Amino acid sequence: MTGLAVGLSLLAAALFAVAAVLQHRGTEGIDDDAALGAGFVAQLVRRRVWLAGVAADAAGFGAQAGALAVGSLLLVQPLLVTTLLFALPLAAWTRKRRLNAAEWSWAGVLIVALVVFLLLGEPRGGITRPSFTAWIVPLVVLVAVVAVCIGGGARMRRGAARSFVLALGAGVLLGYAAPLTKTAMDAFGRGIVAGLTTWELWAMIVTVALGALWQQSSYQAGSVQTSLPTVTVAEPVVATALGLTLYHERLGGRGGDVAVVVAVAAMVVATIALARRE
Repeated sequence: MTGLAVGLSLLAAALFAVAAVLQHRGTEGIDDDAALGAGFVAQLVRRRVWLAGVAADAAGFGAQAGALAVGSLLLVQPLLVTTLLFALPLAAWTRKRRLNAAEWSWAGVLIVALVVFLLLGEPRGGITRPSFTAWIVPLVVLVAVVAVCIGGGARMRRGAARSFVLALGAGVLLGYAAPLTKTAMDAFGRGIVAGLTTWELWAMIVTVALGALWQQSSYQAGSVQTSLPTVTVAEPVVATALGLTLYHERLGGRGGDVAVVVAVAAMVVATIALARRE
């Protein structure tokens, strides 16, 4: 099951990378004032390259859901950081340029941090469905953080700062969507009725939809080099935090606590560095 979870996670990362590059191209040329509402989606659905990105995104989400069904949040979500390895060279190729040494170096820092986390942390699963009471505080935090990010981004003009803030809000939403997806998949394992009647399924649909919408807005505001690293790191960091707290997942290896702190710090620093390269 661990091997299957790893394989599906890497497949999801590759598909998300293709989706990011295609969707970024699909958002080019749209005005800033139209990049956050329903009119934004109306313009996007008329662009074939964006629709191709949506198809890749949906396939990636399917692979991620399959990985979460058989693996822990602490195993699956950090592996999605490898999206950067696929996306940055692909984005550079579509722009007919080469990544420079600094970009490769910071991408390497992300991968090393991931390897350290997986080898020393030895992620272990926990529960599959926390109580609704346990979700109350995290949901309040989610609303507050997303409101600040999206509200702040709406007041900025196009550029790296707007792209970063919108991508951060999208990443937080998608980070919440991961554990909700895991719970929903477990519910469907008990039957279709059980799956359709769990609140986590509908909360997952809302967080995925809003996260995907604002991720498109971050693509419109800046380059993939700014938006994608932010989403790619924010999502697993948030999902890992929820896995450690709400889902009682654990790191089994010796020195696991130190490993996760160092790995998270390295991913955050590398993300900021990649965003500043913009």
